[in-house]
Amino acid sequence: MQRFLFFAFLLAAPGCITPNVLDTKARVVEQAPAAIVWEAARPENLRGLFESTAIEGEAAASYWKIYYHFADDGTYTGAALVIGGEQPQFQTLAGIWKLDDQGLDLGNGQSGRAFAAPGMLKLESEGVTVILKIVAAQ
Repeated sequence: MQRFLFFAFLLAAPGCITPNVLDTKARVVEQAPAAIVWEAARPENLRGLFESTAIEGEAAASYWKIYYHFADDGTYTGAALVIGGEQPQFQTLAGIWKLDDQGLDLGNGQSGRAFAAPGMLKLESEGVTVILKIVAAQ
């Protein structure tokens, strides 16, 4: 008897499900986001506050988040939330930046390449790539 009830339930189950019709907009396959087109950064691309969205390479295991603020007067400040030790902690730096055909120079031997896309910045140096987005200071 239990076997009969079990099979009866299985046969009746599809009849209990009401058919759903998706709206046309819900059936459309979303397009993948467009690939980011990076160009060599110009000084005006480095103005403002930037927050990391991705950290790749050797530093990825050590850094949780990176912030940079590049000012119009050629100064900058940065902070990185470093993972390691007993607690994560911020490390900060500041100085004067310069961007030319040789790349981005942050002083104290810190240099690399800078690329820009609308609202974004990519900094590369010695096996490390940091992707940043511009953010509004609040």
